[in-house]
Amino acid sequence: MRKNLVIATVVVLIFVIAGGILAYTYLQNQNPTTTPTGETNTPPAVPTTVDEIRDAAMVYLAANHTGTIMVMDNLAWTGGRQEAGLVGAENYVYTSGSWSCVIDYPVVLNPIYSVTLDYSKADVAIRWIGSYQNGVFCEANSTTNMIVSDLSENGIRDLTMMFLKVYHNNTSAYMQNMLPWTGGQMDSGIMVGSIKYNYQSNGWNITIQNPVVPNPPYTITAVYMPSGMQHAMITWEGILDNGVITQNSYAYKP
Repeated sequence: MRKNLVIATVVVLIFVIAGGILAYTYLQNQNPTTTPTGETNTPPAVPTTVDEIRDAAMVYLAANHTGTIMVMDNLAWTGGRQEAGLVGAENYVYTSGSWSCVIDYPVVLNPIYSVTLDYSKADVAIRWIGSYQNGVFCEANSTTNMIVSDLSENGIRDLTMMFLKVYHNNTSAYMQNMLPWTGGQMDSGIMVGSIKYNYQSNGWNITIQNPVVPNPPYTITAVYMPSGMQHAMITWEGILDNGVITQNSYAYKP
């Protein structure tokens, strides 16, 4: 009698466990958990094509000669490869509004690219000459006329968007039809003696914070979370210091 009771109890337990597993599987299928995919801690891309080098040169110019970013609105380049007339050399010429960009390089393994940027409109004139190799720009000569070099928070905000567009190209699709930015200075920041700014536009949120000292480093956070999403699609953090943008982190989760 006791043996039959034990067997019956085991059978019931088996049915209970099996039923629980089936119920759990059903509920999981009805309410699947989705994990955002994308990129995490992706370093900035190293420009390799001539078009990428051109765009990266503009970021370098804007970061190191800060007033120039005020005349970089709505860049739309045309042009491309030209007949150089020299064996073993390539020449590219681009124009966008009052801007021109010329890039020359020898046809060798890992060449040094010569880059010239020019802008001329009314009394404003800019010329920058430098070189590029392996992700590094070197300035040879630059002249600016009627350009104020003071670095404003608006300029840092726009420079951050330029950097993202050039060095993380998948962000450019989310920068179309941008509305005017809103926002400005928020408060004294987390630390005493610091200033904090915040700007918003079309799901983008840019925060800039810096200590109140001459030529300060700027800590920047850029977040993109469009309406209706439950998580940030793009998160970038970095520092702008003496014309150099250093990325601390980047995540892309569409």
